[in-house]
Amino acid sequence: MPAHDAAPRALRPDLRDALNRNHDRLAQPGCWLDGRQRLDVAAEARNAWDCPLCQVRKEALSPHAVSGDHVGLGRLPAPWVDVIHRLVTDPGRLSARWYHDAMDGGMVEDEIIEVISVTVQAVVIDCFTAAIGMDRPAPPEPAPGQPARKHAAEAKTGPGWAATIAPEDAQPDFADFYDNDSHFYIRRSLTLVPGETRRLWDLLNHLYLEDPRVFELDGLERDISRAQIEFLAARASALLGCYY
Repeated sequence: MPAHDAAPRALRPDLRDALNRNHDRLAQPGCWLDGRQRLDVAAEARNAWDCPLCQVRKEALSPHAVSGDHVGLGRLPAPWVDVIHRLVTDPGRLSARWYHDAMDGGMVEDEIIEVISVTVQAVVIDCFTAAIGMDRPAPPEPAPGQPARKHAAEAKTGPGWAATIAPEDAQPDFADFYDNDSHFYIRRSLTLVPGETRRLWDLLNHLYLEDPRVFELDGLERDISRAQIEFLAARASALLGCYY
């Protein structure tokens, strides 16, 4: 049975299907990570909440003021673990230094982007599952196959720390991703790995809105209003340190 078919309450069919797809995709080869690595990233994201170093750093004036080693699961290299733990436990204070430390530690930039995406998906799925009173489903078995590890040559560094694909540089098979000129930058952030950014937004579109422009106030197939959606989003952002 697909993981979220066992939800203790009725889910919108599109949302249930998106959660099931992305739960399964955690175990499938991505663009730069194989299925086993993706599952290990998801497991490390879940482990990060209990890391003593992360808890001390969270209380410090700066995360760089506290040195030490993360308490990881021992499945991934230390730079990967640091990217995951910081992203999970202290996302409001990520910086260019954090990003470049990962590359200095040996991570390929494309790997960093896929690790970020898998981490976000794992956290999002777990938080939603907990919110509806559902036990976390068992992880799927890793699927065979190797990632293509193909770099998007059209990606360029900027406007942030990571290389991204600008709308004007998007190839024909990716141009449709930029079909709304009102929120380019949030969608652009992980486009260095186009296939992976599609996976992430396939989940986010169903959890929030596919086209979240401010004038979309009517015609939403939701049990709460757009105003209520935005209130919950703003409150969650404040609690989690999201300052976009």
